[in-house]
Amino acid sequence: MFKTVRAKTEAAWTMTKKILALMSCWGLIFSLATIGKLGVVFEYDDGLVFSAPAYVKAFASSQQPYSPEFWSVLNRSYDLERPKLIPFSLAWAFRLLGFKVAIVADRPSTDGEALRKEWRRLTPQTLFFFAKDCGGRVGFLTKGNFILYFGNDDSGIMDARKAGVYAFRVKRSPKSTRKEDYHPGTLGELAIPLSNI
Repeated sequence: MFKTVRAKTEAAWTMTKKILALMSCWGLIFSLATIGKLGVVFEYDDGLVFSAPAYVKAFASSQQPYSPEFWSVLNRSYDLERPKLIPFSLAWAFRLLGFKVAIVADRPSTDGEALRKEWRRLTPQTLFFFAKDCGGRVGFLTKGNFILYFGNDDSGIMDARKAGVYAFRVKRSPKSTRKEDYHPGTLGELAIPLSNI
Protein backbone atom coordinates (compact mmCIF):
# COMPACT_ATOMS: atom_id res chain seq x y z
CA MET A 1 0.00 0.00 0.00
CA PHE A 2 2.85 2.37 0.83
CA LYS A 3 4.34 1.80 -2.65
CA THR A 4 1.03 2.67 -4.31
CA VAL A 5 0.71 5.93 -2.36
CA ARG A 6 4.34 6.77 -3.10
CA ALA A 7 3.84 6.11 -6.85
CA LYS A 8 0.72 8.30 -6.94
CA THR A 9 2.52 11.07 -5.06
CA GLU A 10 5.47 10.95 -7.45
CA ALA A 11 3.13 11.01 -10.47
CA ALA A 12 1.29 14.03 -9.06
CA TRP A 13 4.57 15.82 -8.29
CA THR A 14 5.90 15.10 -11.81
CA MET A 15 2.69 16.48 -13.34
CA THR A 16 2.93 19.57 -11.12
CA LYS A 17 6.52 20.19 -12.25
CA LYS A 18 5.49 19.86 -15.91
CA ILE A 19 2.63 22.32 -15.45
CA LEU A 20 4.91 24.80 -13.67
CA ALA A 21 7.52 24.49 -16.44
CA LEU A 22 4.87 25.16 -19.10
CA MET A 23 3.54 28.14 -17.16
CA SER A 24 7.09 29.51 -16.82
CA CYS A 25 7.65 29.20 -20.58
CA TRP A 26 4.31 30.89 -21.26
CA GLY A 27 5.14 33.68 -18.80
CA LEU A 28 8.53 34.28 -20.42
CA ILE A 29 7.08 34.44 -23.95
CA PHE A 30 4.16 36.61 -22.79
CA SER A 31 6.53 39.02 -21.03
CA LEU A 32 8.88 39.33 -23.99
CA ALA A 33 6.03 39.82 -26.47
CA THR A 34 4.25 42.35 -24.27
CA ILE A 35 7.33 44.36 -23.30
CA GLY A 36 8.61 44.37 -26.88
CA LYS A 37 5.11 45.19 -28.19
CA LEU A 38 5.59 42.49 -30.81
CA GLY A 39 2.80 41.78 -33.25
CA VAL A 40 1.62 39.40 -35.95
CA VAL A 41 -0.59 40.17 -38.95
CA PHE A 42 -3.22 37.99 -40.60
CA GLU A 43 -4.67 38.69 -44.03
CA TYR A 44 -8.45 38.69 -43.77
CA ASP A 45 -9.90 37.42 -47.08
CA ASP A 46 -9.00 33.77 -47.72
CA GLY A 47 -6.42 34.04 -44.96
CA LEU A 48 -8.17 34.29 -41.61
CA VAL A 49 -11.65 33.64 -43.04
CA PHE A 50 -13.25 31.92 -46.00
CA SER A 51 -14.97 34.94 -47.54
CA ALA A 52 -16.25 33.54 -50.87
CA PRO A 53 -19.96 33.55 -49.83
CA ALA A 54 -19.74 37.26 -48.95
CA TYR A 55 -18.12 38.04 -52.31
CA VAL A 56 -20.85 36.05 -54.12
CA LYS A 57 -23.52 38.06 -52.31
CA ALA A 58 -21.76 41.36 -53.10
CA PHE A 59 -21.47 40.50 -56.80
CA ALA A 60 -25.15 39.52 -56.91
CA SER A 61 -26.37 42.58 -54.96
CA SER A 62 -24.54 45.38 -56.72
CA GLN A 63 -24.89 46.43 -60.33
CA GLN A 64 -21.24 47.36 -60.72
CA PRO A 65 -18.45 45.18 -59.26
CA TYR A 66 -15.98 46.95 -57.00
CA SER A 67 -18.18 50.04 -56.65
CA PRO A 68 -18.82 51.64 -53.24
CA GLU A 69 -22.13 49.72 -53.12
CA PHE A 70 -20.26 46.44 -53.73
CA TRP A 71 -17.77 47.12 -50.90
CA SER A 72 -20.61 48.15 -48.60
CA VAL A 73 -22.48 44.87 -49.18
CA LEU A 74 -19.25 42.87 -48.79
CA ASN A 75 -18.25 44.56 -45.52
CA ARG A 76 -21.73 44.02 -44.07
CA SER A 77 -21.92 40.33 -45.09
CA TYR A 78 -19.44 39.05 -42.52
CA ASP A 79 -22.13 36.72 -41.14
CA LEU A 80 -21.68 34.60 -44.31
CA GLU A 81 -17.93 34.25 -43.77
CA ARG A 82 -16.46 31.53 -41.61
CA PRO A 83 -13.10 31.49 -39.82
CA LYS A 84 -10.52 29.05 -41.19
CA LEU A 85 -9.59 26.56 -38.49
CA ILE A 86 -5.77 26.65 -38.50
CA PRO A 87 -5.24 30.42 -39.11
CA PHE A 88 -7.97 31.33 -36.61
CA SER A 89 -6.45 29.01 -33.99
CA LEU A 90 -2.98 30.44 -34.66
CA ALA A 91 -4.27 33.98 -34.24
CA TRP A 92 -5.76 33.15 -30.84
CA ALA A 93 -2.61 31.28 -29.79
CA PHE A 94 -0.50 34.38 -30.56
CA ARG A 95 -3.01 36.54 -28.70
CA LEU A 96 -2.77 34.30 -25.63
CA LEU A 97 1.02 34.47 -25.83
CA GLY A 98 0.88 38.27 -25.53
CA PHE A 99 1.38 39.30 -29.16
CA LYS A 100 -0.61 42.10 -30.78
CA VAL A 101 -2.78 40.49 -33.46
CA ALA A 102 -3.57 42.71 -36.45
CA ILE A 103 -5.87 41.96 -39.36
CA VAL A 104 -5.42 43.40 -42.85
CA ALA A 105 -8.38 43.41 -45.24
CA ASP A 106 -7.36 44.23 -48.79
CA ARG A 107 -10.51 46.25 -49.49
CA PRO A 108 -11.93 49.73 -48.82
CA SER A 109 -13.55 50.44 -45.46
CA THR A 110 -16.98 51.39 -46.89
CA ASP A 111 -19.47 50.53 -44.09
CA GLY A 112 -16.77 48.45 -42.44
CA GLU A 113 -17.23 49.54 -38.82
CA ALA A 114 -19.49 46.56 -38.04
CA LEU A 115 -16.83 44.23 -39.43
CA ARG A 116 -14.21 45.84 -37.20
CA LYS A 117 -16.49 45.41 -34.18
CA GLU A 118 -17.08 41.76 -35.05
CA TRP A 119 -13.34 41.06 -34.58
CA ARG A 120 -12.82 43.21 -31.46
CA ARG A 121 -12.21 40.18 -29.19
CA LEU A 122 -9.22 39.09 -31.26
CA THR A 123 -7.85 42.51 -32.16
CA PRO A 124 -8.52 46.11 -31.14
CA GLN A 125 -10.35 48.14 -33.78
CA THR A 126 -7.22 50.18 -34.42
CA LEU A 127 -5.45 47.01 -35.58
CA PHE A 128 -8.15 45.98 -38.06
CA PHE A 129 -6.79 47.71 -41.14
CA PHE A 130 -8.43 48.31 -44.54
CA ALA A 131 -5.44 48.39 -46.90
CA LYS A 132 -7.19 50.12 -49.82
CA ASP A 133 -7.80 53.27 -47.74
CA CYS A 134 -4.33 53.94 -46.40
CA GLY A 135 -1.91 53.29 -49.21
CA GLY A 136 -1.40 49.56 -48.81
CA ARG A 137 0.06 46.97 -46.52
CA VAL A 138 3.73 48.01 -46.60
CA GLY A 139 3.11 51.23 -44.67
CA PHE A 140 0.99 49.46 -42.08
CA LEU A 141 3.53 46.66 -41.62
CA THR A 142 6.39 49.14 -41.34
CA LYS A 143 4.66 51.29 -38.68
CA GLY A 144 3.94 48.47 -36.24
CA ASN A 145 6.45 46.25 -34.52
CA PHE A 146 5.29 43.20 -36.49
CA ILE A 147 7.45 40.11 -36.80
CA LEU A 148 5.19 37.64 -38.68
CA TYR A 149 2.72 37.94 -41.55
CA PHE A 150 0.19 35.25 -42.51
CA GLY A 151 -1.32 35.83 -45.95
CA ASN A 152 -2.47 34.10 -49.10
CA ASP A 153 -1.81 36.69 -51.85
CA ASP A 154 1.55 36.79 -53.62
CA SER A 155 1.48 40.57 -53.31
CA GLY A 156 0.93 40.30 -49.54
CA ILE A 157 3.94 38.01 -49.16
CA MET A 158 6.08 40.46 -51.17
CA ASP A 159 4.77 43.47 -49.19
CA ALA A 160 5.67 41.74 -45.93
CA ARG A 161 9.20 41.11 -47.19
CA LYS A 162 9.56 44.77 -48.23
CA ALA A 163 8.57 45.75 -44.69
CA GLY A 164 11.08 43.30 -43.16
CA VAL A 165 8.39 40.97 -41.77
CA TYR A 166 8.72 37.19 -42.07
CA ALA A 167 5.84 35.84 -44.19
CA PHE A 168 3.95 32.55 -44.14
CA ARG A 169 1.54 31.36 -46.85
CA VAL A 170 -2.03 30.55 -45.87
CA LYS A 171 -3.54 28.33 -48.53
CA ARG A 172 -6.83 29.31 -50.14
CA SER A 173 -9.83 27.06 -50.03
CA PRO A 174 -10.50 25.12 -53.25
CA LYS A 175 -13.94 26.79 -53.19
CA SER A 176 -12.45 30.31 -53.18
CA THR A 177 -13.78 32.65 -55.87
CA ARG A 178 -10.47 34.51 -56.01
CA LYS A 179 -7.98 32.88 -58.38
CA GLU A 180 -5.57 35.74 -59.19
CA ASP A 181 -2.39 36.68 -57.31
CA TYR A 182 -1.99 33.18 -55.87
CA HIS A 183 0.99 30.93 -56.62
CA PRO A 184 1.95 29.02 -53.45
CA GLY A 185 5.62 28.16 -53.10
CA THR A 186 6.87 30.28 -56.00
CA LEU A 187 8.28 32.91 -53.63
CA GLY A 188 10.09 30.40 -51.44
CA GLU A 189 7.75 31.02 -48.51
CA LEU A 190 6.64 28.41 -45.98
CA ALA A 191 3.03 27.27 -46.39
CA ILE A 192 0.97 26.38 -43.33
CA PRO A 193 -0.32 22.81 -43.59
CA LEU A 194 -4.12 22.35 -43.64
CA SER A 195 -4.65 26.11 -43.75
CA ASN A 196 -7.06 25.79 -46.68
CA ILE A 197 -9.89 24.41 -44.53
